[in-house]
Amino acid sequence: MMWGNRTLGDCRANLARYDALLADRFAQGIEPYIVQDRRLGWRMQPDATHPRWPYTTNELANRRSWPDAFEDLAPQRHVAFIGNSHVHGDESPDEETWVYQTQTRLGSDWRVHNLGVTAYATDQAVLRFLEFSQEHPIDLAVLAITTTEIYRNLNLCRALMGEDRELPLFKPRFVDDGGSLRLLDVAAKGGRPLAVELDDPDVLACLRRHDAFYPSFATQARDICRRMHLRLPNIYQRLYPRALSLTLSICRHFVASCGERGIQPAIMFLPVFWGSFPAGAEYYRLAHDLADEVAIIDARTVFTPERLQLPRNALHHRANHFTAQSAGWVADYVAERLQDASCVRR
Repeated sequence: MMWGNRTLGDCRANLARYDALLADRFAQGIEPYIVQDRRLGWRMQPDATHPRWPYTTNELANRRSWPDAFEDLAPQRHVAFIGNSHVHGDESPDEETWVYQTQTRLGSDWRVHNLGVTAYATDQAVLRFLEFSQEHPIDLAVLAITTTEIYRNLNLCRALMGEDRELPLFKPRFVDDGGSLRLLDVAAKGGRPLAVELDDPDVLACLRRHDAFYPSFATQARDICRRMHLRLPNIYQRLYPRALSLTLSICRHFVASCGERGIQPAIMFLPVFWGSFPAGAEYYRLAHDLADEVAIIDARTVFTPERLQLPRNALHHRANHFTAQSAGWVADYVAERLQDASCVRR
C-alpha cells in the first residue's frame, strides 16, 4: 500500500531499475559518463561521452568548456564555475552551454572550468571544487545557486526525493552540528546492488535520522491528510527555512575555504523561472546575508520581462535547462562581470 508520495518499496524499485540500466549498458560495451563515488556520491569520468546526450568531458573529468584551439595556450587566469545541472548544461551540446559560451566571450587569456555535475546539491558541488582546486590552479571560484538544489542539501539518497531514472544514488551531506558544519559520508556501504542498501539496518538508520525525505510514518500521514484536502504545508514548504539556513552555511564554508587557499570566491544566482521550483525569495535572503562577505553575481537580471514573454522553447529545454539562446544571455552577463574586476574583487 502506498501511504504517501514515496515509500521505501518505491525507492528500492527505482534503485533496482538503475542497476539494471547500468548492467544493460555494460553488456552493450557502453562506458558510463557518470560513475558512483564513495566521497561525492557520483562523479563524471575523464574523456567520456554520455550514452544518450551530446555531452563530453575533458581529461580533467569536467564538462568540456573550451575550444580545442585553446588547449595549448597559457591562460593568465583560471575560473571555476561550480554547481548542478544548470552549470553542467544539461540538454545542450557542449558548445551551447553558458559556461562554454562564457569561455568564448572571455577569450584565450582565461581558462574556464565547468565543474557542474548533473543532479548535484550545493554540498557536492563545493566538495568537488575543493577536491579539484587541490590539484589545479584556480584564481576565481564562482558557486552558482539555483532554487532546486537547496532541498537536495537535506538529502542523502535521491531516490527518496522522487522518481529519478538516471541518478537515484546516495550522496553525502552536511549537518549543522552546534553551529558548525559536519560532513556525513555517503550512507551506502557500496559493493552491492543499490536496492540491497535499503535492506541494511545501518543504512536505514542513517537515512531515517539525517534524510529529510525519508518516508517516515509522520511524513506519510501528512501526505494522506493533504490528499484529503486538509490545508497542510507540503514537504518543501515545511523544509524551506531549514534548507535555506543550511545552504547559507554551505556558502559560508565555500567562502572560507577559498580564503584559506588564496582563491577569490563569488556567489552566483542562476535564474530558473520555470519548472517545479521557480526562482523565489531565497535569492534575496542569501544576497542579504552574504553581500558583505563575498561578491554576488546576480544573473536573474538577464531574464527581462520582455525575454520571459518569448516562446518557451527559446527560454528552456523540455526539462527546464537553458537553451543556446538563454545560455547566451547568461554568458554575456557573466563575461561582462568577470572582465570588470571591480565587480568581483572585494
